[in-house]
Amino acid sequence: MAGKRNDRITPAQEEYLRLLRSALWGTPATLPKDIEGVQIIANMQRTRPMIISALMSAGWQNCSPQSRDLVVKTASTHVQVNRCIARVVTALRQGGVEPVLIKGQGLARNYLQPMLRECGDIDLYVGHDQYERACEIINGLATEKEVAEAQSLVLHYHIFLGKMLIEIHPISARCFNKKADAIYQALAYKGLSNNLVPLDFESVTVNTPSDSFNAFFIFFHMQRHFLRGGIGMRQMCDWIRFLHTHTSTIDPSFFESALVGLELRTVWNLFASIAVDYLSLPAEEMPLYQPGLKKEAEQVLDYIFKEGNFGYFRNYPYGRPAGYLSGKLYSISNNIERYRLLLRLYPSEKRYVWGRIFKFFGVGIEQFFKDIFHK
Repeated sequence: MAGKRNDRITPAQEEYLRLLRSALWGTPATLPKDIEGVQIIANMQRTRPMIISALMSAGWQNCSPQSRDLVVKTASTHVQVNRCIARVVTALRQGGVEPVLIKGQGLARNYLQPMLRECGDIDLYVGHDQYERACEIINGLATEKEVAEAQSLVLHYHIFLGKMLIEIHPISARCFNKKADAIYQALAYKGLSNNLVPLDFESVTVNTPSDSFNAFFIFFHMQRHFLRGGIGMRQMCDWIRFLHTHTSTIDPSFFESALVGLELRTVWNLFASIAVDYLSLPAEEMPLYQPGLKKEAEQVLDYIFKEGNFGYFRNYPYGRPAGYLSGKLYSISNNIERYRLLLRLYPSEKRYVWGRIFKFFGVGIEQFFKDIFHK
């Protein structure tokens, strides 16, 4: 990919964003100069089917069979995921558990071409009271091997049914700060209990969160991953398309008190700027949008590009010098910049961020001495 410019965004990233806007809004696409670089970015951001489709609509003549197959496979996976959701929800309902589908597949239908959104896990919120019963029911659908390999984590029960990953949630998310977490859990309880929105999956009605809470929760889940490690542009696309599709049913007044109470207004402002200023969501469809933050939002966007989906590409050699010491200095400088950003964006989570800082330097120093003694 082409190198960095002074304003952080590379030519390949700009071309990627143009194609992504085309996929999001149905505007005409043009072929980029750096098709390979754009595809690398799309893979890191979990948006490859959308970008490949946009490239083909722009007249891409050298589209490989693998790329075409990916588009077809993604559409096929949607069918399989929808069937799995219908099966699991039916089993839970028959067992007396009423789940709420959160994130993922419930958001795909907001896209112009839903089958081009890369599929993820199936996340079902059931609450504390129904959690153990829900896990028992899911185990009844699984093989002995699948049950043996399942995991009970802090936020969810994690089990594969065939190739489908199911996550059963007693809570939808949490904050590390206790005061903020109490505020969030109260908001989530209302949003996941009242004014639920039913969607149809293979003729099975499945509840999803209320529209105002869902618009907030998509953001909340996204920014939690940014705090803990990284996000992909697919999550931004989920948020943007949901806000656009549900603009008439979202209550803008919901967000102000929630963001102030959770001390997330600054984070919201910068993500909102990315949505409006870089991905062309109409400003009037973004609650609490503040113009003039495009340059500041570029720093967040830069980390989205660097780290990729859930931070999986954090160690990707993105501009890192080849030399050992120069590479270490690059890593330290990059992480210091990111931690400074997090300390500013997350005032209620400073203890968590400082914990990450101490861990980063502790691990780094330990590895440095190991490298010296092994030479």
